[in-house]
Amino acid sequence: MVVRSVRFPSRARLVAVLIAVPVLLAGSACGSADSPGTAGTTTAAAPTTAPAAAPSTPDGAADVVRPADAKKACALVPTAEIDAATGLRFADGEGTESARRSVCAFDATRSGGTGLSVGVEPAERFAAKADASRRSVGVPGAEVPGLGERALFFYSDADLSEGVGGVLVQAGGSTIDVTLQGLGSEARTREAAVAIARVAAGNL
Repeated sequence: MVVRSVRFPSRARLVAVLIAVPVLLAGSACGSADSPGTAGTTTAAAPTTAPAAAPSTPDGAADVVRPADAKKACALVPTAEIDAATGLRFADGEGTESARRSVCAFDATRSGGTGLSVGVEPAERFAAKADASRRSVGVPGAEVPGLGERALFFYSDADLSEGVGGVLVQAGGSTIDVTLQGLGSEARTREAAVAIARVAAGNL
């Protein structure tokens, strides 16, 4: 994963790192759910201060979410529920929807310096997103037992001292990616990302 040290503009939105380029993770800007990539820029970024890139989506029916079937990311992660699950305090998220993906981004400047994005798309996207994350981050991803049908955790602090990481989960017919930046340690990032992913999966 290529991580850029970019500071959030006042309304900057973090696109999940777990899907990486062009996903942690491949990509569009955090604010654009239609852009390829799960994380938020064309280069994979880490959660929090820099937008994370999302994996590019190849053409094909399996990669298209029909509007009637699409899950809304912000509905999966109500602010009060993720605050209670993590012990952190997030400002309300802002949703972006597209035919392929729904993203809920929480502005780091209003959330105590912790950047968060949560994305949701079809379950079939899990393998491609995981492969993109491995290439982008340069690590295989650590299995997270007991979370959905399958879950992987990715983390890097190679370019951002505060670290960026997240969880990619296959659950309930969907692929969920949670990207966090700014928590300062791999252990804390994993703990919070897993807690948020459990909330999201539980609300599917």
